[in-house]
Amino acid sequence: MIKIRLDVDYAYPSRPKSFFFTFLSVKVKKNYLKNAKIIARMINESPKEVKAYWFFTPRTTPDKEMQELMRPDRHEVALHVTNNPEKELKELEKATNRKIEYYTIHGTERLLGQIIWKRKLGKKTISVPEDFPLENFWNKPTMILDRVCHAHCTSEAIRMAEENIQKGEVLHIHPDWIFNRGKFNHRGPYYDALKVILEVDKELDGLSIRKKSSAKIASYTGTGKYSTLEYEQDFVPTKEFEEKLADRGVDIFTFIERSWCFKLPNPPKNWLKTKDNGS
Repeated sequence: MIKIRLDVDYAYPSRPKSFFFTFLSVKVKKNYLKNAKIIARMINESPKEVKAYWFFTPRTTPDKEMQELMRPDRHEVALHVTNNPEKELKELEKATNRKIEYYTIHGTERLLGQIIWKRKLGKKTISVPEDFPLENFWNKPTMILDRVCHAHCTSEAIRMAEENIQKGEVLHIHPDWIFNRGKFNHRGPYYDALKVILEVDKELDGLSIRKKSSAKIASYTGTGKYSTLEYEQDFVPTKEFEEKLADRGVDIFTFIERSWCFKLPNPPKNWLKTKDNGS
C-alpha cells in the first residue's frame, strides 16, 4: 500500500494570496484547495492501493467539493494543529462529520509564518496536552517527497520513493509545491514523480505547455504516447482531459484531427479549426 501524508498548510496555489488570506482569516471560493483537489483526483484514479492522510489547518478546512473527493476508503481526515488543539479538533470534526484519529503540529520556523498564524514572535511550535485524544502521526517513518524532488531528478526521486514504500514508509508532501519549486524551504516540484508512483495521468505524458502573450498553450510535442503518434492514431479530448488541462492553467490546447480517415464526431462549436502545413 502507498501511504501519503499531506500537510495542507495553505489553501491557494499562490503563496502571497495564501499568506494574505490566512493572516486575515478569510476564505474565498476561487482556487480554494485547488492543488489538494488535483492530488485527491490523482489518488482516486490510481489503480494502486493508496491511503491518504490529509492534515488540515483551520484555514484549509475542506469545502464540499473537497469532501466529495475524499472517498472514505482512500482518504482520512486529520488535524494539523496551529494554535488551539481542542478547539480546532471540534471545528474540523463538525465541518467534515468524520472521526479523526491523527494530528500533527504546524511549524512556523520563520518570523513571517509566526506573524501569519498569529503566534507570539519566536514561538516556532505549540504544546499539545498529554491527554489529547489523537495520535501523533509524526512518529510514523516518513520520507519527505517534496524535498527529495527538490534535491534530485525525477527518476532518482521515484526510485527512492518506491524503495521507501516497500519499507512501509509514508510519503510526505505539501500540496503547495506540486508544481512549484521553493526557494527557501527546498520543496517541490513533485508532480512528475507522483504521477508515476500512482500510475495516473498517462494521457498527459509528452504534453508541452508554452506561454504566448498572456495565454498558456498546450500540445503534444514531447515523448509521450500521443506526441510521436499524432498522425498514426485518433485523439478525442474528453471532459476529464479538459479539466486536467484547466487545473494546470492551460488556456488553449491544440491537436491534430486526422480528417482523411477520421472526422471528430460533433465537436463543440466553440472549438477553432485550422489547416496544418497547408494540408
